Amino acid sequence: MPFSQLYSAYENVRFLSKEKNEKVKKSITISLGYLACLCGSCHDTKSSFENNCKLFLKENNKQSWDQLSRGFWCSKCDKNAIHDHESFSVTPQLQNMLDCDYSCLIRHFFTLLYDESEEVQISCVAIVGRILFHMDLNTLHETEVEWIKAFDYLLLHRKKSVREAFSRQIGCFVEHHILSGLFLNEQIFFDKIKNGCEAANDPEVFETLLEATAGIMVAADINGQLFLSSLLLLLDQLDNPYVTVRMCASKTIHRCCFFHVNGGLKQILAKSIHIRNKVYDYLSLRLANRPKMVEEFAATLLEVKATELVKKMVPVVLPKLVIAQEDDDKAVVTLFELAKWLNTDMVQLIVNWLPKVLAYALYQADGHKLDCALQFYRDQTGSDKKEIFAAALPALLDELICSVDVDDSVDNSISFVLISSHFTVPLPVHRLSRVPQMIKEIANILTGDEDLPGFLKNHFVGLLNSIDRKMLHADDISLQIQATKRIEMLINMMGSHLSTYVPKLMVLLMHAIDKEPLQSDGLAVLHCFIKQLVKVSPSSTKHVISQVFAALIPLLEKQKERSSLHMIEIVKILEELVFKNKSVLKHNIYEFPPLPNIPALAEVNKVIDEARGAMSLKDQLLDIVEGLNHENLNVRYMVACELSKLLKLNRDDVTVMVNGEGDSDIDVLSSLITSLLRGCAEESRTAVGQRLKLVCADCLGLLGAVDPAKVKGSSNQRFKIACSDDDLIFELIHKHLARAFRAAPDTIIQDSAALAIQELLKIAGCEASLDENVSTSRIAKVNESTKMEGRGQRLWDRFSNYVKEIIAPCLTSRFQLPSVSDSSSSGPIYRPSLSFRRWIFNWVKKLIVHANGSRASIFNACRGIVRHDMQTATYLLPYLVLDTVLHGTEEARHGITEEILSVLNAAASENSSGQSEVCIQAIFTLLDNLGQWVDDIGQELALSQSNSKQKLKDHGANYSMDLDHLSLQCKHVSELLYAIPKVTLAMASFRCQAYARSLLYFECHVREKSGSFNPSAEKSGVFEDEDVSFLMEIYSGLDEPDGLSGLASLRKSKSLQDQLRINKKAGNWAEVLTSCEQALQMESTSVQRHSDVLNCLINMCHLQAVVTHVDGLISRIPQYKKTWCMQGVQAAWRLGRWDLTDEYLDGADEEGLLCSSSESNASFDMDVAKILRAMRMKDQFSVGEKIALSKQALIAPLAAAGMDSYTRAYPYVVKLHVLQELEDFHSILNGESFLEKSCVGQPDFFKVTENWDNRLRFTQPSLWTREPLLAFRRLVFGASGLSGQVGNCWIQYAKLCRSAGHYETANRAILEAMASGAANVHMEKAKLLWSTRRSDGAIAELQQSLINMPVEVIGSAAMSSITSLSLVPLNQPPLPCNTQTSNENRDVAKTLLLYSRWIHYTGLKQKEDVIGLFARVRELQPRWEKGYFYAAKYCDEVLVDARKRQEETSEVGPRMMGSSTSNTLSSRGSNAEKPWLYLVPDVLLFYAKGLHRGHKNLFQALPRLLTLWFEFGSIYQRKGSSSHKDLKAAHGKVMGIMRGCLKDLPTYQWLTVLPQLVSRICHQNDEIVRLVKAIITSVLQQYTQQALWIMAAVSKSTVPSRREAAAEIINNARKGFNQGAPNTLFSQFASLIDHLIRLCFHASQSRSATINISTEFSALKRMMPLEIIMPTLGSINVNLPTYGTSTTGFFSATDLPTITGIADEAEVLSSLQRPKKIILLGSDGVKRPFLCKPKDDLRKDARMMEFNAMINRLLSKCPESRRRKLYLRTFAVIPLTEDCGMVEWVPHTRGLRHILQDIYISCGKFDRQKTNPQIKRIYDQCQGKMAEDEMLKNKILPMFPPAFHKWFLNTFSEPAAWFRARVAYAHTTAVWSMVGHIVGLGDRHGENILFDSTTGDCVHVDFSCLFDKGLQLEKPELVPFRLTQNMIDGLGITGYEGTFLKVCEITLSVLREHRETLMSVLETFIHDPLVEWTKTHKSSGVEVQNPHAQRAISNIEARLQGIVVGVGAAPSLPLAVEGQVRRLIAEAVSHKNLGKMYIWWMPWF
Repeated sequence: MPFSQLYSAYENVRFLSKEKNEKVKKSITISLGYLACLCGSCHDTKSSFENNCKLFLKENNKQSWDQLSRGFWCSKCDKNAIHDHESFSVTPQLQNMLDCDYSCLIRHFFTLLYDESEEVQISCVAIVGRILFHMDLNTLHETEVEWIKAFDYLLLHRKKSVREAFSRQIGCFVEHHILSGLFLNEQIFFDKIKNGCEAANDPEVFETLLEATAGIMVAADINGQLFLSSLLLLLDQLDNPYVTVRMCASKTIHRCCFFHVNGGLKQILAKSIHIRNKVYDYLSLRLANRPKMVEEFAATLLEVKATELVKKMVPVVLPKLVIAQEDDDKAVVTLFELAKWLNTDMVQLIVNWLPKVLAYALYQADGHKLDCALQFYRDQTGSDKKEIFAAALPALLDELICSVDVDDSVDNSISFVLISSHFTVPLPVHRLSRVPQMIKEIANILTGDEDLPGFLKNHFVGLLNSIDRKMLHADDISLQIQATKRIEMLINMMGSHLSTYVPKLMVLLMHAIDKEPLQSDGLAVLHCFIKQLVKVSPSSTKHVISQVFAALIPLLEKQKERSSLHMIEIVKILEELVFKNKSVLKHNIYEFPPLPNIPALAEVNKVIDEARGAMSLKDQLLDIVEGLNHENLNVRYMVACELSKLLKLNRDDVTVMVNGEGDSDIDVLSSLITSLLRGCAEESRTAVGQRLKLVCADCLGLLGAVDPAKVKGSSNQRFKIACSDDDLIFELIHKHLARAFRAAPDTIIQDSAALAIQELLKIAGCEASLDENVSTSRIAKVNESTKMEGRGQRLWDRFSNYVKEIIAPCLTSRFQLPSVSDSSSSGPIYRPSLSFRRWIFNWVKKLIVHANGSRASIFNACRGIVRHDMQTATYLLPYLVLDTVLHGTEEARHGITEEILSVLNAAASENSSGQSEVCIQAIFTLLDNLGQWVDDIGQELALSQSNSKQKLKDHGANYSMDLDHLSLQCKHVSELLYAIPKVTLAMASFRCQAYARSLLYFECHVREKSGSFNPSAEKSGVFEDEDVSFLMEIYSGLDEPDGLSGLASLRKSKSLQDQLRINKKAGNWAEVLTSCEQALQMESTSVQRHSDVLNCLINMCHLQAVVTHVDGLISRIPQYKKTWCMQGVQAAWRLGRWDLTDEYLDGADEEGLLCSSSESNASFDMDVAKILRAMRMKDQFSVGEKIALSKQALIAPLAAAGMDSYTRAYPYVVKLHVLQELEDFHSILNGESFLEKSCVGQPDFFKVTENWDNRLRFTQPSLWTREPLLAFRRLVFGASGLSGQVGNCWIQYAKLCRSAGHYETANRAILEAMASGAANVHMEKAKLLWSTRRSDGAIAELQQSLINMPVEVIGSAAMSSITSLSLVPLNQPPLPCNTQTSNENRDVAKTLLLYSRWIHYTGLKQKEDVIGLFARVRELQPRWEKGYFYAAKYCDEVLVDARKRQEETSEVGPRMMGSSTSNTLSSRGSNAEKPWLYLVPDVLLFYAKGLHRGHKNLFQALPRLLTLWFEFGSIYQRKGSSSHKDLKAAHGKVMGIMRGCLKDLPTYQWLTVLPQLVSRICHQNDEIVRLVKAIITSVLQQYTQQALWIMAAVSKSTVPSRREAAAEIINNARKGFNQGAPNTLFSQFASLIDHLIRLCFHASQSRSATINISTEFSALKRMMPLEIIMPTLGSINVNLPTYGTSTTGFFSATDLPTITGIADEAEVLSSLQRPKKIILLGSDGVKRPFLCKPKDDLRKDARMMEFNAMINRLLSKCPESRRRKLYLRTFAVIPLTEDCGMVEWVPHTRGLRHILQDIYISCGKFDRQKTNPQIKRIYDQCQGKMAEDEMLKNKILPMFPPAFHKWFLNTFSEPAAWFRARVAYAHTTAVWSMVGHIVGLGDRHGENILFDSTTGDCVHVDFSCLFDKGLQLEKPELVPFRLTQNMIDGLGITGYEGTFLKVCEITLSVLREHRETLMSVLETFIHDPLVEWTKTHKSSGVEVQNPHAQRAISNIEARLQGIVVGVGAAPSLPLAVEGQVRRLIAEAVSHKNLGKMYIWWMPWF
């Protein structure tokens, strides 16, 4: 590059400057410009200012000058030119190459500038910038005069083109160094422009001057004075007489403003307060004399009317004018002018803007200016200072705190900062600091007090809202930051009142923290808030602590990698909360969520852990349950994440807890699962809400699929719609609005809730004086409307303190209720595409607008919150609809019907899902609520009509009306309900899978059409087959196979489809397959049937057959390939056929037709197969993604099902369980493929698989639950080469199949297990054969496996016994050295024990052989409880058999009550047989040794052991000890064994049989009595509390010997203790029992309904508190753990509540004996009612409860009854003497008679005065004239149609709850019916059968008529149990068929199977003499035999063998269980039997 050219160029310029040619001169001018740049660049370092000028040239630039100039680019002068980045800078190479004189260059410039040629001058003007920018200051000063002269010359140049060119370049002079160098300041510079404008006469000159001004505006800083002056100058020309000038001025302003800001002048005025204020000031002063200019400004620049502009100006200019009016007369004129423009009065104008004026005056910090303003107002309005300030509130405070419209003219200290690239806003730091002082002044003026918090209290919410609206949600970040500063200022001002506003502040601060730019400031203010809160109200921190942690922890976790300022600030906040708050923390630690383990939080965690103390897993989980139910979403999410971590860390402990049986464990587990299901149904649509759902699903997977039988359901709370206005307001605020207020994510929702609360409190008459914080002076004023205040006070008092704190600000808030227009259309709102949120809001809004009833104001108050809060909207919907139906027009009622039908029809016609399902659910709930209202009102109307004296209960002030009006309203609602067809409802419900609801509606439809099946009623219904078919479909969905079988029996003809459905639900897949194949013969191309066949094969585990079938179907019916492949995948992955799996997965992903029966399981199996494929491919990311997607797909159905019940959600939980184990497997593989790598070597593999086994144990023991888990495990073990483990999985599967009765599938699984080489497969095979009644094959299988074992293990004697039928000697060889491990020995022992038991059952071997085999079992496993127990049982049966035979031949003694053998043993050789008594010691020893080794059979073994012992002792006593030496020796052995038992057996075992021991304290045998007393004493010493309650009755017995024996035992126990607590306990107890007995018999005044305990039993009251435990069932009964072996600490001191007090009043019940209901207060804070019953022997009731407890234990062990959760409701019964006692009150129960009476009264079928006498007359008239059954059927039953089903409909509002209650009723009634029949329970009239209104359970009470006593009554009770028409009606339209029948069969089979155990327990009845049985023996000191009791026991024994006894039937042969149940039901429903019942047993009820 020839740089030398540059120098020559300069020389050429000097030479050519003398040239006259215009073109040459023009070129010279351009060159001068470039040379100036070059010069400037070369002398860059010498310049006094940094000009940064460089020259850029292109690399390939040629050498010509023209191209050189084109490539020229100066960074200083060519800023707007586009710079080519490929250019390179040549500036460094220019240094010292160009040495030119800049001043000389300038001289040339000036010479050319004054040239005559216009073109040359224009060229010169174009380079002014280049010349000026590169001048140094010295040159500038030297040439100053020339430049000013040139400026003036060019500004007013005669040539327009030159002026225009200069106006384009004038901006160069604005550069700071140039402007200050030439003009000193901006004012002098701008004066030249102004002077030019004044001097100019020519419009064209004016225009160019305006252009010049525009150039200055563009170049000037928008925040500088120059910009403003230019703008004002241009504005001044808007009313110029010349149109062109005016237009030019407006266009110029537009252009310049848009240059600076996108949005132009409008935006500048909106953003720049300073410019706006100056412009408005300028315009206001010209309003009077230059109105045209103002109008032009408004019209052309702002495009608004002039009046609109003036309105905007007023708030800005008016305050200044008011203050200036004292010194400036023009100010007043301007004020009048403003008023004139706005067409108002000046006084009115200044009064309207009073707050602005006062705020402005206060800002001046000049008292004189404030006085001046106040004086002006006083002169204009006549108000004094106080009145003026009072009128300005609260807007004045808003101005002071929230105003951002503050000009810097107000305060010189105001500085400006940039908020965007263009604007500034004030940061009034000093002004803000003065605000508190200003407010103090205002407070002083108004109240005479400077109490800031008190003064601001009523304005605080408004101020926060203002900050939020104006600043925090502004677009400008700077304004948002200002908002945080103002919030901080308010926090500091509020002092002690701060706690009231915690929710409001928290929402704002959380919003600030969430925004990245505000985080730092937000955290600082939060810290300030916490500090202030801790200082003024430490207790309030408990409400924010969780929320703060939840908000800050995500920030910490984001920044844990890098330490930052945020991190430091966050930790400071948390430390502030925790360190200075330890006392609050300690009290509320239970509600504090667990914290993540972050290093920065180490100290905080340490303090929290100290406060929390050592916590068990259960305590941690309880805390987590609290956290999961927290109102704040972030807290819930944080707690769920911590739960996930806790479950992962404590997997083994969690498993142990889940497997536990303790009530407290189950309660925690149930609460946790319920909370997690609720979490899965989270409504929030935020990202956190979605993540919460996923974490909750994760936690359910980690917890595992816990058997629903273990999980307690939530009790049903009935929703009651008909309440008073105040009740509605209370419910709304307490349950919905306070929650919405606290949990609001933003201020809009929070304010909507606050507005609703404010209005509702106003409606209820709650006034500010109710808030305790209001000063007393104000309270004194508010005492006028006493009635209203009383109402408001009552409502206020109902709120909890916590809610009061939240809503207190709403008492004084001033939210405005916005007006609303009715824009709703006339037709239905619902559309399938509409979201639930939109639909319900629109409908609720429409209803609120049209509400015209008395509650319209309540609804109106809520119209804002319903938009945001779905719970409130859903809650209000039924009230709104009811209001419209009651008070609206016919058209409005029709509109509601239309809306409901539009939703239902859409549901019935489409495959509804998602949003539409929620809409349908809302409609269902609405209909439930309306139905309840009708029932309640109808019942009340009927009650009031039946009793004219009884007035209608008040429905609140607004609902009390005359009966006719109420009847009419009831009619309106009923009509609405009838207008919606039940079939439509049933179909819609069915489509939504709400099967319980569908059943409810369809049953109502069928009941109306066909009646119900009820043999006890007057007539029984007959059903149509299509109705039964639809009901069967519903039951299939309900997963209620029992009900399904009941329906099938009611069908006239069974169809193939019904058969299929029943067998599918019952799991009889072999039968389903047969039916499918039969169907395929009829329709061979049916895709549905082929799909069914595949499902059968999959369920039968014929996996290879599935693959073959699928391949065939793909080729035969290819259009359904997608369906076949989906089903093929299920088999392929289970087989481990990965090639097929991939093929089927690809086929399933293709487009194709789907068969409707492809169940959800198929799609889940697809997910599993895809996850396994990703694992095989080592695609780690894909594995995680597919697992997450699979979980995501499960969440929606899981949430919907979980809303109903855990049982319904269980299938989805099982899938989550599977996914969790897939995750475990993936983590073990560590990225490897399981086909390539065995997991056996992995350290965690066996630990994980052991955990899997434990998890499997607590799942539901059903086939469908465990099959996928076992299939997956087979795959894992198979891949790791563990064939034995694979075999074990097959064995477990076979066991499940066998239990379920799927024998063919079980056989298939056994074959697979054998192929895998599993150990012990022979056991399962033998059990299968035994189950299929092939006992010979089963025994042969065991025999074969035993023969194959080594002789040294089996033992030679046992081996010869197995291989031969010959007798073997009893002497066994000693066990040889242990050649096998103990585990193998255990397996051998198990096999041998099973073989021995079966040999004994079948009678294949001699007694000695069997005893020998049992002995060998014990030798193999000496520590095994089972070996001893079964040996004892066998020997016991031998003993019973021997006794039976010996007593038949010679009467040795009375028959011993004992268990009978199922197979009488052979009596060969009985002539040489020892007397049976000598066998007793062996039996006792075996039982005792078994008990010593474990408690699994405790409840069977120990009662039997005691029975044998006591019986032996009695016989020994009678026979006399002298005559029988052998007997004496046997007696010695027996006593030795029993002494050993006392010494060795744990005391808790004796506690379980304490009642049996106590019943024998008067045994005839003194030695036995001594030992019994010793045993009872030991129990008393260890379990003092429980034992004392059990012994209460005997210690107060009327039989002296029993009383004395008890006293002796108690004294012995007391001696065992040292002086101290236990001794005081004994005396306390004796005293308490005496008081309670006195209370039982207390004769209250005849009419008195209560007893005052404080006065009449003051001594009892004074005793409190006691150390005695509350006598509840849980405290007295022993619950043995079934998992693990720990048996210590059954009764923890902390778990059992003690009695701390008794309620002051006891209720006296109205029944005959007038029992008293007392309430005892527990140490746990719970009040527990008890019934004190006089004149009633409760010992039978107590024994019955023991019997029931035993039955419950047996029911829980049987798989069939466990799955159905069968049980008897038990309660504590404490006999205090033989004729009085206490009964634990059963809450929420009501007798059958009272329930039915109320129903019949409401139907008009019963009258309390007339009906019963009428029935008595019918009975009397028909006696002897008509058969009883005919009289009952034709005369009585027609009066009372069955109605019990209505109780379930009325009591259980929600259909799922209704169905659960009905099933619970069927279950409990069936169990009670069977148990009642077995024990001969009579007197089952309507008051002794109660029903629980929360669960539907049937509860029986009063067991005084036991042991067939009912048959001995004057009118014998012939029915075996109560199954009258109403009892059947409650079971549903199928009656007793189905559930009731099945449960009866299961219960009876359990009772019959365990008859020996039950007889052992019943044996205690004989020896605890019952009052009626012992009247003649009261003085007896010893036991007597009781023939009545013995006969009763014989009857029970017969019933347990299947013989029908005591139902008016001839003795029969033993029946099968099914036959026995059918026979008993037939007797119970027989009209013949029912007709003979006692009249007031009421067989018609």
